[in-house]
Amino acid sequence: MQTQSNVSVAIADDNEEFRLTLRDFLAYEPGIEVVGLWSNGQEVLDEIGSVRPDILLLDITMPKVSGVEVVRALKMRNCSSKIIILTMHDTANVVLETLRDGASGYIIKDGAIDDVVRAIREVNQGNALVHPQVMPVLLGEMRRSHTLNPSWQSILTAREYDVLCEMASGKSNEQISETLHISLKTAKNHVSHILAKLDVTDRAQAVLHAVRERWIDL
Repeated sequence: MQTQSNVSVAIADDNEEFRLTLRDFLAYEPGIEVVGLWSNGQEVLDEIGSVRPDILLLDITMPKVSGVEVVRALKMRNCSSKIIILTMHDTANVVLETLRDGASGYIIKDGAIDDVVRAIREVNQGNALVHPQVMPVLLGEMRRSHTLNPSWQSILTAREYDVLCEMASGKSNEQISETLHISLKTAKNHVSHILAKLDVTDRAQAVLHAVRERWIDL
């Protein structure tokens, strides 16, 4: 029986071997329970309402209904399950579309299996996570998007926004201090304030938040 502290997870992937291997691996992870296995997008849409997993690990390329369509449909339903995209797809428009439609994480299939566990735990805590291999693709697509949302102004100061933009460019605290002509201590303080205000635990999550909110123009 699932305990209150467990994170319930469903896996949707048309590759049976991968699906079962991932299920068996997660079975040994404390606090994680696999409650659903689906081989196509239509099964997800038909059954997720009754299974109601905390986390849905979702492949993009599936028969009947694609992962992209599943994300969009679940958003329309106001589904409470948090979605982690688990796929070989790192095409820029696919990454950006699924994240904007409500996915909370993006993990590459050929990465370490521990990345999946970390993503489950981070997303379950309300954070977002994108695999480092995907982040450059995501930022590259944002460079071609000019529909910015100024809502950052109600959360960050102008200088914090400048620092966030430098973080999105991959700069270290030392590089940020040089670029913005501020002390290293001030740069570190700005980064800490940004993480606190966005309620995230690391720089990648802060940048992802900015991307999803369309705050950044690179």
